[in-house]
Amino acid sequence: MTTRIQKLKAVVSIRNLVIGIDTEWKELRSLAQDIDSLLEQASELFLNNAAQEQHESWLVEQGKISKEKVSFKEIMNESIKRINKRNSTNLAAFWSSYEPHSNALIESLHNQSERGKVFLKASPIFPKWESLWDEIFSKMIALQEIAKGSVLQLAMMEEFAPKEMDELTDTILKHMPRNYSMEEALQYEKEYMEAYDQLKIQASQKKNLWDRFLDVLAGGQQQSPAEMLMMQRWVNGEKGDL
Repeated sequence: MTTRIQKLKAVVSIRNLVIGIDTEWKELRSLAQDIDSLLEQASELFLNNAAQEQHESWLVEQGKISKEKVSFKEIMNESIKRINKRNSTNLAAFWSSYEPHSNALIESLHNQSERGKVFLKASPIFPKWESLWDEIFSKMIALQEIAKGSVLQLAMMEEFAPKEMDELTDTILKHMPRNYSMEEALQYEKEYMEAYDQLKIQASQKKNLWDRFLDVLAGGQQQSPAEMLMMQRWVNGEKGDL
C-alpha cells in the first residue's frame, strides 16, 4: 500500500471519528431509526404486491433481520456507553462480537432485496423498490462506517492518557473536513490531504502523538466495501466522478 493510499485510508477513518464525536454518536441512532423505517416500507411493499405463496419466506428472513438488528443495536449502545464512561476494557472481544452480527444483517438484507427483484420485477412498483433498497444500503454503509469510528475512539482511549486524548481530539475536530461523503474523499483529495498534513504538523508538536495515533488507525482495521472500492479507484487512477 503506497503512502498516498495509507493517507487516504487514514483520513477516511478520521472522518468517521469526527462525525461521531461531533454529534456525540447520535448519528448512529438516527441512521438506525431511518433504516428501521425504510425496512418497514420495504416489507409493506413486498407483502402488498408479491404473491401469497412468497410471504412465508419473506417473513422468515424478516425475522432473521429483526434478531440481528437487536444484537447490532445492543453492541452500538454498549459502544456509546463505553465512550461516555471512557471504558475500553476487553476491546478486542467487544469488537469481535460486532462483526458476525453486522455480516449476518447485511446478508439478510441482500436476500430480501434480491427476493424483491425476482418476484416484483414485472410490478409497476419495482422502480420504487429499487430506489428504496438503494437508500437502505446507503444508510447501512454509513451506519457501519460510523460504528467503526466509535470503536476507533475506544481504541484511542485504550492507548492515550485523558489529556492526550483531549488534545488529539481537539486537533482532529479543528482541522478535519466533516461534510464530505465517503465517496467524495477521492474527489476532494486536495482538501483531505491538506487537512491530514496540518493534523500531522499539529500532532507532531506533541512528541510522538501522531505516530501513535496512526498505529491505532492501522490496528485491526479492515477495509469496508466502500473503502475497498475507493482504494481500487485510487490505484487505477480513476479520479473522475464516482
